[in-house]
Amino acid sequence: MLSLIGTLIRSVIFLIILYSVTLILFILMLPTLFLPRKKALFFPIFWTRMTQALLRVICGVRVRIEGRDNLPKQNGYIIASKHQSALETTLFHCLIPNAFYVLKRELLLIPFAGLYFIKTGCVPIDRRGGARTMRQMLKKVSERLNDGMNLIIFPEGTRVAPGMKKPFSPGVALLYEQCQVPVVPVALNTGYAWPKNRIRKNAGTVTIRILPPIYPGMERRAFLNELYNRIDRAEETLPPFQDKETTCL
Repeated sequence: MLSLIGTLIRSVIFLIILYSVTLILFILMLPTLFLPRKKALFFPIFWTRMTQALLRVICGVRVRIEGRDNLPKQNGYIIASKHQSALETTLFHCLIPNAFYVLKRELLLIPFAGLYFIKTGCVPIDRRGGARTMRQMLKKVSERLNDGMNLIIFPEGTRVAPGMKKPFSPGVALLYEQCQVPVVPVALNTGYAWPKNRIRKNAGTVTIRILPPIYPGMERRAFLNELYNRIDRAEETLPPFQDKETTCL
């Protein structure tokens, strides 16, 4: 009981510090919106590293990264990752160079943050927009990939708790087919440390495992099955969350 109370207290302290510092940083970093995009990426990378440091020091959450060598040497690829917590939505800015996201349009309404989403090249979509929205998204994503940017996408479309199964959206297969770039699967277990819609942040080491790329050339349905199966198999073999031996960011 005392351990649970201590975890909750540390989690609340973490959130108070994170939100307070984030608000101050958003204001102080507003001038970076007038810089070229690559220079403006300094802010999300700095903020991500700050968040990881606060998680580690206050909550005892550490991040192990496996498989960095599997990232393609040439930019212009897609990261297709499991999605369990808010942790990975920020972490990829440190792991993946020149990264951008496809995100729901409503997120642009978040004060300050929406401006940075636009500046860093994120592609907003109306999830109820149908075929027209999909065509516009494909065009913008293709342009960014051709410019050497790397897309981060969560094929499940929402956060899914560890151990739960959810089919992947066919949108990732459409991107694979239309953009003709490598897709890098990523398995993780971050939901154990940062559960969805929970204040509590549990101490321990989470793992993010980058898998070998799937190169262009597969049929769409076969690709989707291969992507799902690779990530599912890798997730089952990730080190236990309680494992303390770690190589951290």
